[in-house]
Amino acid sequence: MDYDVAVIGAGLTGLSLALALARAGRRVAVLDTRPPPRLELPPPGRFDTRIYAIGPPAARWLEQSRVWGALDGARLSPVYDMRVQGDAAPALGSGLALSSYRAGVDLLCTIVEENEIARGLAAAARYAAGLDLLRPVTPVALETREQSIRIVLADGREVAAGLLVGADGAASWTRERAGIAVDVHDYQMSAVVANFACAKPHHGTAMQWFREEADGNLGILAWLPLPGDNLSIVWSVSSAQARALMEEDAHAFAARVAAAGGEALGALAPTGERALFALASRRARALVAPRIALVGDAAHVVHPLAGQGLNLGFGDCAALHAALEGARDCGDRGRLRAYERARKAATAEMHAVTHGLARLFAHRHPLVRALRNAGLNLAGRMPVLPELLVRGAIRG
Repeated sequence: MDYDVAVIGAGLTGLSLALALARAGRRVAVLDTRPPPRLELPPPGRFDTRIYAIGPPAARWLEQSRVWGALDGARLSPVYDMRVQGDAAPALGSGLALSSYRAGVDLLCTIVEENEIARGLAAAARYAAGLDLLRPVTPVALETREQSIRIVLADGREVAAGLLVGADGAASWTRERAGIAVDVHDYQMSAVVANFACAKPHHGTAMQWFREEADGNLGILAWLPLPGDNLSIVWSVSSAQARALMEEDAHAFAARVAAAGGEALGALAPTGERALFALASRRARALVAPRIALVGDAAHVVHPLAGQGLNLGFGDCAALHAALEGARDCGDRGRLRAYERARKAATAEMHAVTHGLARLFAHRHPLVRALRNAGLNLAGRMPVLPELLVRGAIRG
């Protein structure tokens, strides 16, 4: 089995890259240890627990593979405005407000369910010439040669390719076999994710609060609009408090979430199960090795406070696809180095922003608290800065 590119990991990043490469005329294999998932639509009025805020650059990447336009528009929720509030008393200022209208753009991002993107990618992959999906298979060894890299499978088969792409998540087997070290920071926090129906319309507005929780630790509460009068929340708190929130009665938890957001959307009613995710940042010390490239969570995991994890992954895919354009050998060292240079700055910048904010708001000293909230409020009052932030995010 000989290919131009082999991708390990059939998640959103891996499958989107494989599809784009196949559409560009490459012969691509996707390997995954899991069988194909059952991508069923949730019942009416219900939404997946896992959702993403897809920015315009990521939407353009999915459009390039003809996936974005095939998504169900009734299950997409555009975000036009975002409000960010610090952990100071409201009298000290109104925080930061971002507006697509004031910035002269159509929207800030689009809220999309994970399964909706997965369904679109799976449907497109079924009809893509030059794309083979091998699952479930288990890779057990790699052998790098001068002209190819060989992936040995547990069943004895071998897959040869000019390039191997590791899109196999935070605990990447590809990264480990390539000998690429990873720096990990455990935030000692977990994110509780849940969906609600809200009494008041959200008008396409996302909201985020940096909070001091009852246990004295940092809390970050994000409200993300879903279609209709529905809402998805991500509440990042200490791991002990997160476990307590998971055990709380569903209606008591809904009342707690509503109160934490100042009843901004009125009463909330639970519309599904809660989920819990441990939070840590990870950064691979290199994005490439001989005939190997890493993308998505295999390369980096950032704090979810900015909602940029999947956007970064799709940015990796777009950069690698561009670096390979016209290449006779997809594993060419110069092409892979160009990809690494193109992504290092973007990923380092996002890591610095998310990690820095998480650490800044974790400080409980009164002076630090006053300074950070004053800075947030000052940024919100400047007539130009919020619009520049929006336009920078739209450009990618």
